[in-house]
Amino acid sequence: MTFTLQSRQSRYAKPIPDAELSQMRYLSLLCLGACPYFVWAADDSFSAWLPWWPLLLVLPIVVLLWQNRRLQQQLARSAESPLRVHQLLHDEITGFPNKELLRQQLTTVFQQQADKHCALLLFKVTQFEAINEALGYRNSNLLLMQLAHRINEQLHAQEALLCLELREQKAIRLCHLGGVDFVAWADISRSPYLAEQLARQVEQHVVQPLLLQSSAMSYQVCTGIAYFPEHGGQLNELLERAYLALQHHRWHTPDNAVFDPGLLTYTDDKLRFMAELRQGIEQQQLALYVQPQMDLKQGTLEAAEVLVRWQHPRLGQLAPDDFLETAEQLGVIYSLTQWVLQQSIQSLAELQAEFPAMKLAVNLSSKDLLQDELVDFIQALLLQHQVRPASLVLELTERALTHEPVQAITMLLRLQQLGVELALDDFGTGFSSLFHLRQLPISHVKIDCSFINDLHKSDTHIAITGAIIDIARNLGLGVVAEGIEEKQVEQKLLTMGCTRGQGFYYSRPFELKGLAPWLKQWQKSSGPAGSPAPE
Repeated sequence: MTFTLQSRQSRYAKPIPDAELSQMRYLSLLCLGACPYFVWAADDSFSAWLPWWPLLLVLPIVVLLWQNRRLQQQLARSAESPLRVHQLLHDEITGFPNKELLRQQLTTVFQQQADKHCALLLFKVTQFEAINEALGYRNSNLLLMQLAHRINEQLHAQEALLCLELREQKAIRLCHLGGVDFVAWADISRSPYLAEQLARQVEQHVVQPLLLQSSAMSYQVCTGIAYFPEHGGQLNELLERAYLALQHHRWHTPDNAVFDPGLLTYTDDKLRFMAELRQGIEQQQLALYVQPQMDLKQGTLEAAEVLVRWQHPRLGQLAPDDFLETAEQLGVIYSLTQWVLQQSIQSLAELQAEFPAMKLAVNLSSKDLLQDELVDFIQALLLQHQVRPASLVLELTERALTHEPVQAITMLLRLQQLGVELALDDFGTGFSSLFHLRQLPISHVKIDCSFINDLHKSDTHIAITGAIIDIARNLGLGVVAEGIEEKQVEQKLLTMGCTRGQGFYYSRPFELKGLAPWLKQWQKSSGPAGSPAPE
């Protein structure tokens, strides 16, 4: 399907229509006949009429000239209309077809090919603001024109892509939406993965620096893909979906540029927030805190749970609940987990030089368990810092077992073979763990603090907590109680058979670097009464 703009020369040099000529002759004859009549009406003698003869010649000529002028103006406007059409259907900067031309073409596609499987590919040039600032808008527009031609060079030979027009026998398959955004349309009925292949092709081969005035200007191209009719039936709807996919692809999923319906819940603010988190990881804006896990009988430190805090430059210090869920939704969580593991294992090596039995517990996300490289990554860190695997406790939630249970359990078995200790966090808040509990290679379960806080005040909480402890003991598992804030709760847990706990009764979370001083102070005081922990 092509759109070809014709030349504006001889094709539009139309002759004067016969109807217009007839009108001109009629007016001339009318003038010739009218003038003698007016003269005769004034004076019926021929001698009186004769002086008016020149007027009879001039008046028709004037009328003819006026009519000819009017026709010339009409023809000029007619000759200019193709130029106006071209301007309306093409981008002013690059000269490529614009959104209106694409919309006209797709109107026919939507009507005639409703049963086709198609894809809209959205290309965005990133890092172009720096080029604008360095070269000015005039020069950067020249680069944008070059870039449009580069992208079209990657696409023009693909017959499955919609041809918007022909130029010098070359197909123009790229539409310029304006700014730094471009679009192509592909029929992927015969090749379902063609759009993704073309996206990778453009991203990889259109990134050579552009040259202008002996300067090499670098940039990147990012892609978003939306499918017709799965993701929408109108151009604007597909563009919105493709833009969401592009943003997510750019910041979170380098290997996937296709729209997912789950992205509809992602707002620009969330995407920007996660981009700031990635930057925060790189710029060391994060800090690790710990909360001790105590032996309830002996009053000794069993381990310390690692908690992450983010010192956001704009929002101040953020607790895990403020950003971890969003990080998991938008695919940033594994990068965050890698950073936490690196810092924790390095600190563990330093702590064990003074406290050989020290253990640190790090939380894993359900998304972390889907990363095939996780075991190798942890093993490399343990070897690098000469830390025994058993010193590292990895805590996961019940939710981690519900999304991809087979893959999650396989990963846990691999981690068990590595030698790290595994614990099931927030036990009792989900519904699937009892089914999986027998086959999980875990050593402890953690009772959620929602059951512990009011344990001494609620018979229901006592019953639930007692049942969890009994199940764990019958399976040979240890139990850790979270949220202990009072002496009465500690004593109640001891009578129920729970021997390990953590909570404000022992210490609020404090910075990891303060763990060694806290432990020394605790050992001196031999109990919580005289041992305030550093904040």
